[in-house]
Amino acid sequence: MEEDKDMEEKRSAERTFISNDIWIGAFLAIVATIFLLQALKFPGESVYFPSVMLIALLLTSLGVFGLGIWKTVQVKQKKAEYTNPELRMRPFIVFISVIVYVFCIDKIGFFVTSAIYLPCEMLLFGQRNLKIIIISTVGCLACLYFIFVAQMQIHMPQAIFF
Repeated sequence: MEEDKDMEEKRSAERTFISNDIWIGAFLAIVATIFLLQALKFPGESVYFPSVMLIALLLTSLGVFGLGIWKTVQVKQKKAEYTNPELRMRPFIVFISVIVYVFCIDKIGFFVTSAIYLPCEMLLFGQRNLKIIIISTVGCLACLYFIFVAQMQIHMPQAIFF
């Protein structure tokens, strides 16, 4: 009886499944298009760089949108399993964590916030090897420090800490 109920819930989830990638891709495509239309109004040569970056974002978001359609079709044809609630929530968790990260950069400082954020994201995506987490975080922050602070003399946002 319990097994039949679980199977019916799974079938229902498969019938109503729409991949999060569709929503994310559509949202990013709309944002990229709005900003691209604004960037095209920039004077002279200042239009080139933002336009190229926004076109790249638009193309990438269309790729994500297409991937979402493919995932949805795969689930409906019972060729793949993307209905796991934990996997479906992950993009929203990442979105919220990025917002918190950006907010904390001004309050705590870039390097300290990044030293907390990077390992948390690695844990969220399933990395459990502490050695890899530490090496990746330290390596990433060292490269950023060397490139931006030491070489380019660009000071990263500082707040309470370094």
